[in-house]
Amino acid sequence: MADTAPTNRTRCIYLCCKSMVVYGEGFENDPDYQSGQVDFWCVQTSKGLGPDGAEASMATCCNAERSCFQEY
Repeated sequence: MADTAPTNRTRCIYLCCKSMVVYGEGFENDPDYQSGQVDFWCVQTSKGLGPDGAEASMATCCNAERSCFQEY
């Protein structure tokens, strides 16, 4: 059975990608986002890694246990 749960989940306020800049909170409607062709970065570091040295991505930046996590 397919998972029909909403994709909205708590994420770090510092997570960013081009889809978020262009589409705002509707970023998941961007065709590039849907096809996985986006690069995430951390606003604190301006890099693909957060201040804790871990990858900046939707999966990792939804983890409230990261030391740099700030809820959006």
